Amino acid sequence: MKDIEGYYLPPDFSYPKMDFSSRVYRLGDASVRVKTPIVSPDMLNSLLVRLKENREKYLVRMPIERIIGVLNQASLRWLDRDYANRRLALEVIPVITGFSTEAVEASIDIEMESSLSDDMWSALRSEIGNPVYLDDFQYSEELRGYRRAFGPRLVVSFFSENIPALPHLLFMRASLVKAACLGKVASGEPAFAALYCRTIEDIDPEMAASMAVLYWQGGDEEVEDAAFGHADAVVAFGSVETCALLAKRVPGNIKTLIHGHKIGFGIIGKDRMTLADAEALSLKVAYDHAMFDQKACLAPQVYFVERGGEVSPMEFSLLVSNAMAFYEEKIPRGKVSAGEAALIHQMRARYKIRELGGGDCRMFASSGGTAWTVVYEKAPAVLSPSALNRFVRIWAVDDIFETLDILRPVGPFLQNAAVAVGDKQEWELITRLGELGVSRITSPGSMPTPSMMWRHDGIATLASLLRWCDIEKKEGV
Repeated sequence: MKDIEGYYLPPDFSYPKMDFSSRVYRLGDASVRVKTPIVSPDMLNSLLVRLKENREKYLVRMPIERIIGVLNQASLRWLDRDYANRRLALEVIPVITGFSTEAVEASIDIEMESSLSDDMWSALRSEIGNPVYLDDFQYSEELRGYRRAFGPRLVVSFFSENIPALPHLLFMRASLVKAACLGKVASGEPAFAALYCRTIEDIDPEMAASMAVLYWQGGDEEVEDAAFGHADAVVAFGSVETCALLAKRVPGNIKTLIHGHKIGFGIIGKDRMTLADAEALSLKVAYDHAMFDQKACLAPQVYFVERGGEVSPMEFSLLVSNAMAFYEEKIPRGKVSAGEAALIHQMRARYKIRELGGGDCRMFASSGGTAWTVVYEKAPAVLSPSALNRFVRIWAVDDIFETLDILRPVGPFLQNAAVAVGDKQEWELITRLGELGVSRITSPGSMPTPSMMWRHDGIATLASLLRWCDIEKKEGV
């Protein structure tokens, strides 16, 4: 049994008679016991007052250059294969989540490699222009005066469990706008956020004193009302249902960023279906599906492949199946529930019946289990959710612009698209996809690895947390 603390409290915070509970996670012969405080409204009020006090004493006065320096050191530590917290995360998170150790390690690398100092400076410049606006009033040529950006005092963040290592991003963003941050972890992954905050404490304890990580049962209205009573901003990741409930309950005067269920997809044009390129492209498509076991909002639900290339969509599907087998060796899929396995078996059976009955589809699947599935269909269907867990769907189209009518009904849920067309039509297609609601367009093989410059769900995530003050005062008046 491995014991860990699934929470983080500032070093200077104490609360009388704090009670704790534990939850045990098991995977095979391994067990992890996670200890967390029992959160009451009174305890939370005391904590949030302290977070805001600590922010006023230190974080709000830190130069942005120093903040980025601390966050960069944290990322570098997590990229060190010998770092103790990283080794601990790789030991316990697979047991807690069911993700393979290789997948958790890849996720940590993806998140930290895009969270270095150059990435943070670029994200700030992209969203607010001059990052030093966060430190003091700076002269603005456009304004012909001075302006300054003020961050919220406290951000309350609700984390999801589908991407290991993602919670660090919320603490990074809060720190970059000089806000204290309380992170509410999901029961399905309570470990990483606390470990990350302890990294910050090792580097700069006073900066970490503006951070906290807790768990409580989602929907506890008394506790959440206490959190909302102190928050200036709320950021939430979760299911459609969870995000809808939170959106209704957060008071209207609080800035609210909700990131709910989204749909990703890919489009490959016939000019990219060449004998020379198809195999390499199939590995990229397989990677998009394999990373995070297809459970992230970034993952594709379907890939559309245009007919007319040197390699047909069906031949490409076979190549993708070989690539999926490769990734099963390199980054094994994690544990699936009985319900998830049953859904995959059910979907496979439906496609097998169709394949035997008329040949309008073809299925390639891992033997001896549900590790991966690739389904080719001669014609697109109504877009519905995939079975996930590396269930690949490749739909053949006669023209890449057919995809627009298929995607339009789910426009509000579109997010991440991989596009490889390779001719003059690509720019027109990208423009149309942007009009439909897609917020990020990338290349096959890059779907799981967005940069910090991405405006998540079309939102400038740093700038949206800021309040501005402009000085247009004229000399002598």
